[in-house]
Amino acid sequence: MCWYSESRKIIEKIFGDDADLFCNLLAATSPRKQVKVNWDLARHIYERYKHDGYIDCSGVMSTQIPNVLRALYGEPLSGYKVVAFAANLKSDMNRVTIDIWTLRYFGLKQSRIRRKEYYRMEAAIQKMARRRNMKPAEYQAMIWCKAVTKAGKTPVSYKDVAN
Repeated sequence: MCWYSESRKIIEKIFGDDADLFCNLLAATSPRKQVKVNWDLARHIYERYKHDGYIDCSGVMSTQIPNVLRALYGEPLSGYKVVAFAANLKSDMNRVTIDIWTLRYFGLKQSRIRRKEYYRMEAAIQKMARRRNMKPAEYQAMIWCKAVTKAGKTPVSYKDVAN
């Protein structure tokens, strides 16, 4: 599974030295967003900020604005899913991003989990990945693709939606 490495390659190709900044914007705006919507939103924020210094948060959920500001100001992001996703996008394959699709894959109905549950699930996925000689993020991406497919949707990566 190459979801993260393929995404990273296209991000580096398009954003060069700002690749990590853009990864942080993607992570900050990713909760509750489809991949294409997430890409377009992060790109709009990035381009507007780079063009004239304006921070345009239209389309951003109010709960995401603090992380958008952190991303733009080079400060650490907040929230376990957001932090893990940013790490994965920046090639840290040991962290595990747990989102609603991961929860669905494991048969969980809730849309969010507590910190303790998050880290317990992350450790379990890391262990499953090791058993299959996979990197944890690769295994999580495989789980994500299976869950999305099971829901009747087509999984896409940032490579697929970059324009």
